[in-house]
Amino acid sequence: MYSLYLKMDFIDFFCRCPYNSGNVWIDCSHFAQTEAWGKTHVFYMSLNAQKTREFSPNVLRRIKLRTRLFVTFLIISLVPVITIGIFSYHAYTQSMNEKVKQAALQSIELLNNNMSTLLGIYSDYIGSISVSDTVQNGVASVNKGHPLTSGIVSGISEMIVTIPFQSTHLKNIRVVSNDRTVIYDLGYDDITPQRFNELLDNIEAASPQDSLQYIHTYRANDKIVIGRKIYDMHHTSTPLGYIMLYIDESQLSRYIFTDVSFGEGSNFLLIDAAGNVVSSQNAELLGEDLADDPIFQQITAHRQAGENNFLCELNGVDTLTIFKYNTTYNVYLAATIPQAYITNGTRTINMMLIALAAVLVVVSLFLTLLVYRSVMHPIDNMVAACNAKSDEEIGLKINDPSPDELGFLARTIDNMVNEIGLLAQRWSDDQRKMRELELQTLQYQINPHFLFNTLNTLKWIATLNHVTPVSHGIDALSSLLQSTLIKKDELIPFDDELRNLKNYCDIQQLRYAGRFEMEYQIEDAAGYWTVPRFILQPLVENSILHGTADEDDFVTITVRATVSENLLTIHISDTGCGFDPSAIKEKNSERFSGIGLSNVDERMRLHYGNEYGLTIESAPGTGTQCILRIPNEAIR
Repeated sequence: MYSLYLKMDFIDFFCRCPYNSGNVWIDCSHFAQTEAWGKTHVFYMSLNAQKTREFSPNVLRRIKLRTRLFVTFLIISLVPVITIGIFSYHAYTQSMNEKVKQAALQSIELLNNNMSTLLGIYSDYIGSISVSDTVQNGVASVNKGHPLTSGIVSGISEMIVTIPFQSTHLKNIRVVSNDRTVIYDLGYDDITPQRFNELLDNIEAASPQDSLQYIHTYRANDKIVIGRKIYDMHHTSTPLGYIMLYIDESQLSRYIFTDVSFGEGSNFLLIDAAGNVVSSQNAELLGEDLADDPIFQQITAHRQAGENNFLCELNGVDTLTIFKYNTTYNVYLAATIPQAYITNGTRTINMMLIALAAVLVVVSLFLTLLVYRSVMHPIDNMVAACNAKSDEEIGLKINDPSPDELGFLARTIDNMVNEIGLLAQRWSDDQRKMRELELQTLQYQINPHFLFNTLNTLKWIATLNHVTPVSHGIDALSSLLQSTLIKKDELIPFDDELRNLKNYCDIQQLRYAGRFEMEYQIEDAAGYWTVPRFILQPLVENSILHGTADEDDFVTITVRATVSENLLTIHISDTGCGFDPSAIKEKNSERFSGIGLSNVDERMRLHYGNEYGLTIESAPGTGTQCILRIPNEAIR
């Protein structure tokens, strides 16, 4: 590969820019690179630019100009819109969140008041029962070991009936002694003894406050139990037993949570201090133990921190949780509100922002493309002209009549391309003439001694032996001379080149009389290749001459041609004495006899490139191998 560097006198491509009250000359970048006729021509040129300053960091210069322009316009147009949109969205969303929080807190406060009012009635009711003489005396009697009599039961029953109380919520009343013997039971609730003991344990733990618990009964379904410990009226520190009031959970829930909702997916829950769901709008959650659930843990944590709301993820949905702690019954009244309900009100303003942003994006894209085309189109044309590789591309002109700086550069490149074309054509003509002269020289480099010796040998064979080999020898010689001196084609089919080699070897067999033999290993596909003329004969001649230097020497010469991956590879190997490969570098050494190995090497490199020269592998005593590689451009 050759590189041709040109300096155009009519172009000065140096940038002069004032710096520190002086002039600094800056060598500008590579301008154009062109490949023609298999050779690379690199052209460096400069343009004079007055008072220009480098304004961008080097890192930006690594990014293509079109990318920089496009990104800059998009940033200028989109950043303000996105910033305003995000700010407006967050401001509006925050405002809606606060409004929903306030509404939910007000609802929680109202529900808590309603619940406290209703439960207060029940608390007063069981308080009246627990301090009555009938209950006090009856429970005390049982605690002393006296048997439970019908008189005690009927007395309690008559007392309960006489107390005015109108409610459909009430389902059962139980009075229990200290040893947990049921003294009075208004209605059978069919709960297990274990669950019964758990209720009493929780009443014990909540004392002196009333406890609020959930149970499920098979006869009457879901209940809420208000429990209280009974103390002696005369000795207030002496416990006598327990009293429990059973309320229908569905009735209580309907009373408390009626007409209260914050959209689909919202829920109101009543959770005791242990994390058990006492009441809920969602009946599936009744009785659930949420002690280990993240939402209950966050409720207790935020209560300790003095907060009453937080955001969390509930069943994969972002949810706002607001709660109120009821100190009277040690329960949490909580509301879970999906975030989508809160943000639903921002949908209109979000759509308006999106529509506005879309319009601005379209306008900015239009302006960006308009400016981009006015700048990048002429630049692309100049880059294409500078990167032209084929003959057709090199001859094309930009033809930009614009009066701006880009038009000036385009016209300058057109002038340069004209000069490049003339110089490239001149160079190509010189190379072609050189190859023709080399081929002509090659055709006349056949050793005259070879011709005379061959003819003399044929003459003596005919005189002394009176045999026909003379005619065969003369035919072979005639064919070889015809191919050498008459045919002028630079490239011939590989089959023809192989035929010339065989004619040559037939003639040499007459001279050397069985001192060498030929072997041919040729793939069928090799015959379709075109190769330079007379590239095989010099290699075989070299093997014959040096392999039979002594009369007793015998050499086997193998010609092998293979095709793989669009590459023809020719191996010519002999079993001769071999030689030191360093002798190859000596062009006039005896190893380059006849037409010459150096000539074959130079012709191959000249025609196909430096990477396709002749390769010779040899060592003293191991024979010699010559390798030729011909690329797929030679396929017919």
